Amino acid sequence: MMLAFALILGLSLLGLSALLGRIKPDPRKLSTYECGVPPSGSPRNRFSVKFYLIAIFFLIFDIEIAFLFPWALIVKSQIPLGPLVIGEMFLFIALLGVGYFYIWKKGALEWD
Repeated sequence: MMLAFALILGLSLLGLSALLGRIKPDPRKLSTYECGVPPSGSPRNRFSVKFYLIAIFFLIFDIEIAFLFPWALIVKSQIPLGPLVIGEMFLFIALLGVGYFYIWKKGALEWD
């Protein structure tokens, strides 16, 4: 029943949008680069490996920081934690810091 309702609602909203929406084609709007910046060079150019490294580092550290959030909520709720839990979290933060300083000293965060 809910699937049928969602399907009917979705299709009806798409139909209303197609019927009531303004259609004013404009050469600038229909161009490939709608943001207004003209393309520079070929779209087949390769990106530097540094770009991908920075992206991967961001994902790794962002996910590790996301692991800290539930722990911070537990600490904030003042549930008594044993020394093992606190030690594990400090070890996690220390490993995160060691990894960060390692890639910093290797120059992986330098944008050449």
